[in-house]
Amino acid sequence: MPKSQFQQTSFASGELSPLLKGRTDLEQYYKGAETAENVVIVPQGGVKRRPGTQFVESIVRALTRQSAINPTMPAAPTGQEAVEGAKMNDGNDATYGQTDVSVGIGTVVAKYDLGATASTWSQTFIDIRNIIAVYTGSAESGSNDYTFGGILEHSEDDTTYTQLTTFSINNTNAQNFRFRLDTPGSVLTKRYWRLKISIASGVPFQDFVVRIGEYGFKKEGSGITEGKAFDWEYGPDQNYLAILTAGNLRFYRTPHAGSANTVYVSDVVVPYAASKISEVKDAQTEGVMLMFQEDYPPIRIIFDGLDNINSFVVDDIPFANVPQFDYNDSDSPAPVRAQQVMTASGFEDGKRYAVNVNGVTSKDIVWTGDTSTDEQASTAFNLQKNLQEMPVFGFDGISVERTAAKTYTITMRDSSANDYKLFSGYPVSGSASDKLAFEIITPQGSPRTEDAWSATRGYPRQGVFHEGRLWLGGTKSKKQSIFASRAGNFFDFFSEEGEDDEGIFVTIDSRNLTDIVDINPDRGLQVFCSGAEFLVKGQTPANITVVSQTQHGSANLEAQSVDGATLFVDKNGKTLRQFVFNFNEDAYTSADISVLSSQLINNPVDMALLLGNTTEDANWAFIVNEDGTGAVLNTMRSQDINGFTRWTPFADATTASEKNLIKSCATVSDDLYMIVYREAGGSDYYDIERWSFDHLLESGIKTTVTETGSDVVVELGNRLNGYEVSVLADGDVLPKRVAGLVSGVVGITITAAELAGFGTRDLEVGLGFPVKVKTMPLNTNPGTRSGQNIMKRKKITNMNIRVLESAGIYIDGNPVPIRQFGETPYTPLNTSFTPKTGIIEDNRGGNGWNTEVVPEITVPDGTPFHIQSIQYEVESS
Repeated sequence: MPKSQFQQTSFASGELSPLLKGRTDLEQYYKGAETAENVVIVPQGGVKRRPGTQFVESIVRALTRQSAINPTMPAAPTGQEAVEGAKMNDGNDATYGQTDVSVGIGTVVAKYDLGATASTWSQTFIDIRNIIAVYTGSAESGSNDYTFGGILEHSEDDTTYTQLTTFSINNTNAQNFRFRLDTPGSVLTKRYWRLKISIASGVPFQDFVVRIGEYGFKKEGSGITEGKAFDWEYGPDQNYLAILTAGNLRFYRTPHAGSANTVYVSDVVVPYAASKISEVKDAQTEGVMLMFQEDYPPIRIIFDGLDNINSFVVDDIPFANVPQFDYNDSDSPAPVRAQQVMTASGFEDGKRYAVNVNGVTSKDIVWTGDTSTDEQASTAFNLQKNLQEMPVFGFDGISVERTAAKTYTITMRDSSANDYKLFSGYPVSGSASDKLAFEIITPQGSPRTEDAWSATRGYPRQGVFHEGRLWLGGTKSKKQSIFASRAGNFFDFFSEEGEDDEGIFVTIDSRNLTDIVDINPDRGLQVFCSGAEFLVKGQTPANITVVSQTQHGSANLEAQSVDGATLFVDKNGKTLRQFVFNFNEDAYTSADISVLSSQLINNPVDMALLLGNTTEDANWAFIVNEDGTGAVLNTMRSQDINGFTRWTPFADATTASEKNLIKSCATVSDDLYMIVYREAGGSDYYDIERWSFDHLLESGIKTTVTETGSDVVVELGNRLNGYEVSVLADGDVLPKRVAGLVSGVVGITITAAELAGFGTRDLEVGLGFPVKVKTMPLNTNPGTRSGQNIMKRKKITNMNIRVLESAGIYIDGNPVPIRQFGETPYTPLNTSFTPKTGIIEDNRGGNGWNTEVVPEITVPDGTPFHIQSIQYEVESS
């Protein structure tokens, strides 16, 4: 039988589609694999075990309000303490308790007495919501901006109080605060809780009152909803993970100098219901994060740069000069016309004049006379036409009628109705005696136009900071429109004269669907719509244009920028595209980079990008599929690397009623986090997990146990109750065991025998996941007239595999030894193994004669694995 050889030195093409089994003409065929499960591609060519995940914490469960006991408001008007207090615990932020004007330094404005059984309570949060200082006096200084201090305290005896935290309120924006009471290892169950505010004496402070929408307790219940992960990169080595759940946003500080763990920092109140969480998007710059969802007013979260429970404060974004739009439907406000009278003196025929309306000046207007009917009609027409063209008016609604000698009544109705200041005018040509006078006819008008976003019309769907402006991509009622703030003033959208620094309001018009899905501030402002992709050119109201680039349409996911390109998921949910500028076309193109691995893209629900860092030089895009699996793209444009591998979470149906499902992901600096669903002990859990190449298991915890001569219990928590977990001790694989109730906690037992002789052992406990690599069916040329043997029977007569720091490898179900009996360190007796680096020689995998003969390489346990190349010797029929 003729023999031939083949060496696969690169796996950079990743797992290839089954549709490519016949494409031996492609270079990628010889750099890919039929299966690449739970491995990631190394840019240098090999594949290695994908990172394990470190368990951080389960997300916040559904919250219920404590309604049995109401607070009092000691600073309320006399006799109203209980009445005003009850308003602070009615579940409605819009109704509020209000103090008297007697608030001074350290005044108790709200107080709880939870009764003698308070020690049995276990509340999760205490909320202070919609709190603001309101000026009720008449002094001019009362309109200034002020900040006042607040203190939250607790006590057992109503005499000695302990401060939990401080915070600040102001008289401009109502704010929300939430403070956690059940921090790990400590639960505050105090009887008395009081809220103190300090307002100085003297003018105007004696006329301030404090309003509080809600002051009460929230407790985690048994129900749970999905969460969504966000990143907040504040500064060098100071980054935060934010986890959004129904009504709550929790912040963690990611690993940094001085801490290798992801550490809880704070919670804040957010308005979003469970059903809307997946639609929430964010924008972040320095110490401010904005959040958007079309059914809720956008919120602003302000961070003070410290890691305290009061470091994050929430309020509604204080928009100014919201863009106006005439929806002209049944929900539009009824317009009330406005009228002003212009009276001219002097003015010979043919002279010109101009009119100023709200600071905007018209073009020159010709006075054609006032003697004959034709002259009067022409003068009225010229005035009407030039006024209608002014940007302060709508597209219609201006009419002009001559009502007396040289007197013309101007009426603004329909889209031009509004409350206008008194017009003014002046002659552009003529004599010094020519004059124009104006008079307002009452009542003043009101427009049919309204705020482009509001409770009636819905709110912005997303926003980004770009080139000194805040850009908003679509609202619930204006899905095709882009809004930009004034330059240098993120929340002011003033636009009237079209000056360069004014706000921008533009609507995308195209033959394709143009509902805006995402806006990406990369090389220019990129706009991804449901039917096409666009680029915003220009930065001022005068020069802005939105130019069509490609016509594919995007799924409702945030695009990711890497290596000068932008990755987005096609609206078909099966394709990942690379949006990149093409100099030959002088435009952007959207290449399909997943076509060779299309089976791994399945209606993605989230995507995050982990760039190369100090420990890994790969760029990995992590895609969360609708079915809870993942796909990992290794991309490096300079080396023409685009390869996908499959990420399969723990899915052992014999030990769990439902497999683990990935729900969301986010990259925070050098760390990638996931939210993973699992069912345990009849309850649902959504767990936060961090990618870690230092972990070999999924949802793992690391701990050190000490030999005592007895069994040792390792607590795992309810989230793994009933699961068969893997256990690694100093790298050695111990027998799997089922987590259950042990000594009053859910955990596992490490037997005395497993610790004997070690003193201490470093454990990793978590869920195993399968690692599998199977190359494409072999195709070699034995040098005979019959040519290539892709469709001929063949067998592998010899196989050498180069590995790096690997152990626990099986080939076609058979274990591969990495050490032998003999002297230390090679003896396997009572010593931890050393992962093998080198060549696994003379293996005969491939399962004998077959047409599609190929080895299946697996690593069933939590051991390191890195394969660099495979050399085959093949015998053909």
